[in-house]
Amino acid sequence: MTSTSHDELQELRRRIDETDDELLAAVARRLDLCRQVAEVKRATGTPMMNEQRLAAVRRRATEFAERSGVDAGFLGDLFDAITAEACYLEQEILGPEEGGRSRLANSAKRIDHVAIAVRDLAAAIATFRDRYGFEVVERRQVSGEVSGMDSATLRAGGVTFVLCQGDSPRSNVSQYIEHYGPGVQHIAIEVRGQLELLRDFGAREADLLTGVINAPGLDQSFTRREHNTGIQLEFVTRTDNAGFDDSNVRELFAAMERENVF
Repeated sequence: MTSTSHDELQELRRRIDETDDELLAAVARRLDLCRQVAEVKRATGTPMMNEQRLAAVRRRATEFAERSGVDAGFLGDLFDAITAEACYLEQEILGPEEGGRSRLANSAKRIDHVAIAVRDLAAAIATFRDRYGFEVVERRQVSGEVSGMDSATLRAGGVTFVLCQGDSPRSNVSQYIEHYGPGVQHIAIEVRGQLELLRDFGAREADLLTGVINAPGLDQSFTRREHNTGIQLEFVTRTDNAGFDDSNVRELFAAMERENVF
């Protein structure tokens, strides 16, 4: 790289940094305005943001995308994230009853990952990697007192699959496959917080397997497997941990072993 091209690159990066600062400041201003709107709504008894308003905001983003040549799907996702945060702020100020949305509807952010129980981990990795283009981002082996598993985290864009194979016939994963066959074992939903959410689940008589399982930067909780749908749900809150923690997995294994569930 010549000195001229290096200088040009540095200048472009400087301008990107300036633009990022402006963008972050604009987002902060918008969220502050949302807080002010919520305070006015609380004072006047005005209902929380409705679906028509959300649709109008998203439509404006789509129209801007068409005019500016920016990908409409990207801008739609961006505005969905901003309006989701706005709804969360409103409900925190208005309260759950006035907000009119469930605690989960207000705190769920995205599907964090899908855990898939497999018979042959190497073959499953090859299928997702070679046939579909997923990238292997982590391999992990975890052993508890009884259960253990080998796993691989695969990612494509914003989609994450965690493939799990039991390390012995006694493993929870192996027993899951023996009873139900291979396939989706649980779906993990990223949420903003755990305690209020679990209190709400308790009031709704949700079938919880665990309380909050804590690790640095990572909180998780799990339901039991629901017999009608065959799905177990996980709720995960991340601060500065984008991966997984062995101690949390062991605690989940222990909870499942205590109740003899898979």
